Amino acid sequence: MNRFLHALVVTTPVAFLAVALAAGCSSSDSPDTPPITDPSQLGAPTKGQGFQLRTELFSVAAGEEVQDCYFFKVRDLARANGMDENSPVNLHRVHVVQRTGSHHMNIFRVRTITGLDPANGAIQRGKNGVGECFKSPNWSDWPLVANTQTKGELDWTFPDGVANVLQPDEWLMLQTHYVNATSQQTPEGGEVAVNFHAIPKEKVEHEMGTLFATKQSIRVCKSNPAPTFTGSCQFKSGKEVQVIGANGHFHARGKQFQMYAWDGTSIETPPDSARFYESRAWDEPPMLRSPDLDLTIKPAGGVMYSCSYQWMPPTEESGGCAKLDELDKAKNADAALDCCYTFGPIVERNEHCNAFVYYYPKQDDVFCN
Repeated sequence: MNRFLHALVVTTPVAFLAVALAAGCSSSDSPDTPPITDPSQLGAPTKGQGFQLRTELFSVAAGEEVQDCYFFKVRDLARANGMDENSPVNLHRVHVVQRTGSHHMNIFRVRTITGLDPANGAIQRGKNGVGECFKSPNWSDWPLVANTQTKGELDWTFPDGVANVLQPDEWLMLQTHYVNATSQQTPEGGEVAVNFHAIPKEKVEHEMGTLFATKQSIRVCKSNPAPTFTGSCQFKSGKEVQVIGANGHFHARGKQFQMYAWDGTSIETPPDSARFYESRAWDEPPMLRSPDLDLTIKPAGGVMYSCSYQWMPPTEESGGCAKLDELDKAKNADAALDCCYTFGPIVERNEHCNAFVYYYPKQDDVFCN
């Protein structure tokens, strides 16, 4: 059983990130504006109205998976962009552009410090599963701020009066994962730019909350090739909740991700009429968001999600079944070795079942299992 509470993350920039802190021209929400596919072309928000987080352009060699963690402190970002550094930042619009080959981009609020610590540097790198940025327990209680799993542009303005409230002394962590292997290719290197647009305090009516839930017990094995795993999250405060954003995540063995409105008590999967999100694309899963998504969850209810898989033989490049068995044995010495994909970060060798949910008003008592 895991508890995931919902918040944000930030960190101090290093020299090359100084450009990302400088204010620039604002980007347009207009549907007539051509989509931006090059992160270097995303101008920063208007000075005093937000800030930009940016990575450098970095190489991802053939056969590599690169996952890096970038830290930013909200106060530093606000100061550098003409905002009141002593006041909360009321995030109302997120605009992301990333290069082809991205497996995911997540931004979290930093909470409990274990292996990942802003004090250890503004950039903490990982490659092929090695490095603290690859170890998910390091951010097990770091609430989600924003995410995208698609190449190119994501531009989302929250409903009127809704803001994700960032405190001045919070740290944010931007995590970017690029893959250049059999399953995904990164032809021109990795790069991400993210704009956070803010609204004044007097315009905030509801604080946004987020869920990041993951099933770590998944096993997709040769002898059980088509399993389904289910998880749930309950809002226990007894208040209605409006869900305004959702997406799901698994790796290449994933075939169907579904998310449902849930009454908070039933152990059965809700009926199809309660399903509000579905994805059959593991590498470019859609993100459903307002205004297309505005779902009311009844008091003491929540969301249920499921991941269905189809086992496939691992590639020789990934180490084949011998490598999968080695990873399985390292987690459980008593495991019956069966060429199983288990929970982990490497796209070619592991699987995931993650649910991302954005909602309001923010709840302080949410339980996921």
